[in-house]
Amino acid sequence: MSGVDGGERTAQAGGPLDDPQVANAQVTHVTQRPLGVLAALPQELGDLIEAMRAESGVRTVIHGRRDYHVGTVHGVPCVVTLARVGKVAAAATVSALIHAFDVEAVVFTGVAGGVGEQVRVGDIVVANALLQHDLDASPLFPRFEVPLLGMSRFAADAALAAQLAQACERFIADEGAASAARFGTREARVHRGLIISGDQFVASAAGVRALRDALPDALAVEMEGAAIAQVCHEYGVPCAVVRTISDTADDHAPASFVSFLTEIAGTYSNAILTRFLKARGER
Repeated sequence: MSGVDGGERTAQAGGPLDDPQVANAQVTHVTQRPLGVLAALPQELGDLIEAMRAESGVRTVIHGRRDYHVGTVHGVPCVVTLARVGKVAAAATVSALIHAFDVEAVVFTGVAGGVGEQVRVGDIVVANALLQHDLDASPLFPRFEVPLLGMSRFAADAALAAQLAQACERFIADEGAASAARFGTREARVHRGLIISGDQFVASAAGVRALRDALPDALAVEMEGAAIAQVCHEYGVPCAVVRTISDTADDHAPASFVSFLTEIAGTYSNAILTRFLKARGER
């Protein structure tokens, strides 16, 4: 996968990094309270790991069958990794970031399907809140509510989400028209609101209608964000999620998703994360 090889590897899965106390001792001497940056697929990270390699070098730690890339990007200490696809994979990855790397905050980037009628391919959605649309323990608990937590919606960190939204707006102001012309999309708009997650790739008009009926304020659907938000909530770690709309989650979604992921996703991620990290590094 892109950007994985070429760094110094410091531990193997099943080795000492599987002990969080040992992990902290080995990692935190390099970076104090880094930012955790995740995506599900390598294309969604763009050139972030290459930028890290050029700026500070990359130390790659293998933990729980994942590669965690430790270094600095635009002056910000970061741990960058792939969460892989789905809620369990995402929850496991962010838990490791919190326990083994003591991250101060978590940012998840990637693509999503558009659900809100005003959301179009090429738009960007920054989450205000996240919810698992496939969680239903009724009649014991209300639909969508996480049992024993008494919550269905997990708020993104307001300051972190605002910083991401500002980075998105700067990207559109700087490159929006050129990117739209290059990729044949309309000029992007930034939306703030509810992102929903589930362990399924929504790819039918009927599926979108069902989501709209159940959750009228949902803007985008994906497969990881709400799980990350729940874990971060339980451990008191700020998190934010930004998604570029690759498809409209309907019958054309599979082809649209693959094309967007291959041709466009990395460009958007690079542009947004670069602006976000530069602003954060200047604080």
